[in-house]
Amino acid sequence: MGKVLSILIGLILIALGVWGVMAWSDDVLAFVKGAIVIMAIIIGLGIFVFGISELRAGGEEPTVMEAPSPPEGPAQPSA
Repeated sequence: MGKVLSILIGLILIALGVWGVMAWSDDVLAFVKGAIVIMAIIIGLGIFVFGISELRAGGEEPTVMEAPSPPEGPAQPSA
């Protein structure tokens, strides 16, 4: 019963969303344009701060840690 109810609620919300976009298309378009601009500013700030922090860190290359080699010597017989 819960699965059927969730499917019905989902279909109702999809229908309301499609109706809302069609009824208020100019308002929806203005909102999407504003959201894209604000997201571009926030992402740009994040990339800028990341670049500044990389410059302050000195740009050191990360070192790759190697796995320890097995000890040399005669092999142990298996039991």
